[in-house]
Amino acid sequence: MREGDGGVLMTYGRGVDHPATAREEFVAGARACLPVVLGYMVVGLAFGIVARTAGLSVAEVVVMSLILYAGSAQFVVAGLLGAGAAAPAVIATVFLVNLRHVLYSAALAPHVRRVPTWQNALIGAELTDETFAIAAGHLHGDRQARAPWLFGLNVTAQATWVAATALGTLVGHALPDTHALGLDFALASMFAALLMMQVAGRSRTRVAVAVAAIGALLAVGSALVVPSSWAVILAALFAATAGALLEGRRLAAARRGLL
Repeated sequence: MREGDGGVLMTYGRGVDHPATAREEFVAGARACLPVVLGYMVVGLAFGIVARTAGLSVAEVVVMSLILYAGSAQFVVAGLLGAGAAAPAVIATVFLVNLRHVLYSAALAPHVRRVPTWQNALIGAELTDETFAIAAGHLHGDRQARAPWLFGLNVTAQATWVAATALGTLVGHALPDTHALGLDFALASMFAALLMMQVAGRSRTRVAVAVAAIGALLAVGSALVVPSSWAVILAALFAATAGALLEGRRLAAARRGLL
């Protein structure tokens, strides 16, 4: 099996490549989700424990993981509910925390032009930070997305998240202190692993490392003066712009024969 411009290619018989079936594409997307699965198992368990401490039942956690399905937002909601916050405050906070998904959708939009609208709606509903990172690494250049591959990625990730959060809620009474286990660091370590996978997969790593550094510095610096949700959005916008400019200069220099 290998990847072609139009999707996954399967090798049969005497090394002849054929376009993969929808089922094979789905399985390939699920396989690409493995790093996310490992992270979600730990982070989801931690959220379930936190949710149990906030007084949420298993059913409520499962419904939240199915409908809201946003790790950082779910942690925020659990904390706000545990503190007795009013519904308007919870809704407004979730909106701000998840506003960055507008950027994700805009980044993937050029790659899903050939996907039917109803399938795009389902794909967008299951988009998370981690699945976006995997999809962005897979859909480099002007490559078009294949719906089965994206469904395999997203369904695998959400199924893992729902199961892990439910399990965390069930065992929450036995593990009241998540900080003692270091579970709160799992999300950051998963993002670091995804970043390294994307950087290592590029032919030119200097631009990727520079963009990552710019984004990190801007996020930390902006968080000192604006809410962290806005800091992430501002850092993403400026880092993406810087990356486009740097990559454009590199390509222009390569065409002139300077690299």
